[in-house]
Amino acid sequence: MPNRDDFEARLAAIVASSDDAIISKDLSGTIITWNRAAEQMFGYTAADAIGQSISIIIPDERRTEEDYVLAQVKTGLGVDHYETIRRRKDGTLVNVSLTVSPILDRAGTVVGASKVVRDITATKRMEREAFRLAAIVESSDDAVVSKDLDGVIQTWNRGAERLFGYTADEAIGRSIRIVIPADRMSEEDEVLSRIRSGRSVEHFETIRRRKDGTLVDISLTVSPIRSYGGEVVGASKIARDITEQKRLRAIADEASRLKDEFLAVLSHELRTPLNTVLGYTRMLKREDKRMVGELRDRALDALERNAESLSRLVNDVLDTSRIVTGKLRLALESCSVNSIVADAVDTVRPAADAKGIAVHADVEGTPTVMADRDRLQQVIWNLMSNAIKFTSAGGIVTIGARKQNGTVYITVKDTGIGIAQEHLPFVFQRFWQAHTGASREFAGLGIGLALARHLVELHGGSIRVESQGVGRGSEFTVALPSASTLLARERHLRPVAK
Repeated sequence: MPNRDDFEARLAAIVASSDDAIISKDLSGTIITWNRAAEQMFGYTAADAIGQSISIIIPDERRTEEDYVLAQVKTGLGVDHYETIRRRKDGTLVNVSLTVSPILDRAGTVVGASKVVRDITATKRMEREAFRLAAIVESSDDAVVSKDLDGVIQTWNRGAERLFGYTADEAIGRSIRIVIPADRMSEEDEVLSRIRSGRSVEHFETIRRRKDGTLVDISLTVSPIRSYGGEVVGASKIARDITEQKRLRAIADEASRLKDEFLAVLSHELRTPLNTVLGYTRMLKREDKRMVGELRDRALDALERNAESLSRLVNDVLDTSRIVTGKLRLALESCSVNSIVADAVDTVRPAADAKGIAVHADVEGTPTVMADRDRLQQVIWNLMSNAIKFTSAGGIVTIGARKQNGTVYITVKDTGIGIAQEHLPFVFQRFWQAHTGASREFAGLGIGLALARHLVELHGGSIRVESQGVGRGSEFTVALPSASTLLARERHLRPVAK
């Protein structure tokens, strides 16, 4: 077993390799120790911070959190992985994950608190006292392991138990190679070679194996542990599970790709009507004497039609932004589905007539829903416009509505180009468009159906799509609670006056 000096040196090296800010304070909240990671995270040097109240990094509106933390610590309890906001010296705010553990003297009395503040850009540094370091390491989310120069495990924290599945009793005394896949054993040879020469390994992304045989993506930082005489006696290893980080990175990359693609499509969609508007505006301005009668009427019609197209594009983008940020609100009222369907048919009929497409409406009875009329109208108009867009001359678009078991179903069906089976799961995703076949030849931003889904769900309803495949048409169905169902539910939930 390692002696106390080696043990303290090993623990000190572990903290030095940490990305966490490590702080200790007494029971009055006065800062006692302040590591380099804390300096980097908060901008205060140790000389600036030690002796001051921990409130220097706490925003005014969060001061009550410190009262709560100190009360917990005084009773011998801690605070685990509490997400909050702290303030840097320059006044900017930083999101942190906070773990606070009580510090006990040799008699077992609570004399202060150790605080671990996580910031992914921070680095760990040494603490001086072994009992503080033990509490800090024990509260870490990362696997914190130390080993000798032969690769034999010396310490193994709870983070390592969670990450790799081995308990400390199972791991300590065995080779670190128990967590290394067979095809990566050479990495350990290289790591030990670097450690023996006094060098470190920083943020090395690799793969390790759990006790159950499953693999995990980790980021590895390994630092040499030195005795007080400066001799390298072992290595401290910080292993961070980056499975979620890699997943989020892939999502971010995909979001960036979709954003770039969306901006390209948006510029194209805006350019076409804008060119028409600019062209006719310049003609009317330059040739006002020639642009009269039928020519003037055609120009004004084109201006109005393209201006409306631009307005719809901009409104769709703004509505999508409002939904994403949670700022879109509904003004609910009792709405006649017959009226909404009739208005939608009247709106799209000119476009349908221009393409030679028949539009039929079939509403059973007089169903009503509690809805924001403008938003529901927007949904139905969007579905019918899409149906007309993707239906060839001579085709048919049908809109129907019926009430069944307290639910109103509004269905838009067409005889258009249809949707391939493999594309159906993606139809309501924002910015998604089929990139193969005839459908990609049609204009659009790829946000209309996503917007329709969000608006329907805000009404407490659902929307689905069916298609037998390419060339066989599509059918979209919106399901909403009927007005009578919602009113009955409200009466049932309303407390009875006594």
